[in-house]
Amino acid sequence: MKIKYHFNVSVFLVVFLMLCVPVLGYSQTIKRGSVDIPNRPKQYDVIETKQYQVVEVESLADAAAHLPSVMEQAISDAKSDAATHLNKTLWFSAGFFFSVGGAIVSQWYQPFLPTARVLGKPPEYVGFYYDAYKVETKKLQFRWSLIGCLVGTTTVSGIVSIFD
Repeated sequence: MKIKYHFNVSVFLVVFLMLCVPVLGYSQTIKRGSVDIPNRPKQYDVIETKQYQVVEVESLADAAAHLPSVMEQAISDAKSDAATHLNKTLWFSAGFFFSVGGAIVSQWYQPFLPTARVLGKPPEYVGFYYDAYKVETKKLQFRWSLIGCLVGTTTVSGIVSIFD
């Protein structure tokens, strides 16, 4: 009777964590406007995000001249966004309750890519950003599910040794 009750509670907890814990960062509203900067012939698009950052978008010719800096900027932006958007509770719970299965799913699951973050960016930036975002998100998902797996396995083995 107790085992069935504990199983039902753990299934409810897993479903609750998967469905009710919000994924942060995907519901941000973006305001878009154009601004003329004095002493410059170009026109920049200014994007205000929820974190109150202003991002300047340059033309493609200027971006191609600064390709290494575009790559470095895209990779650093992708890493910070991946860390911000990752639902750590979900992946820890997946590893805790499903052990190795949670770690396998974390490598199989394809993360959603934040398209609003790359609006108006040059194609090189978008390519580097998406590649780095996928790699960083999968790495963080695996890390958190592995931590959950280790904690869950330790907890279960401790409970079994107490009641055995």
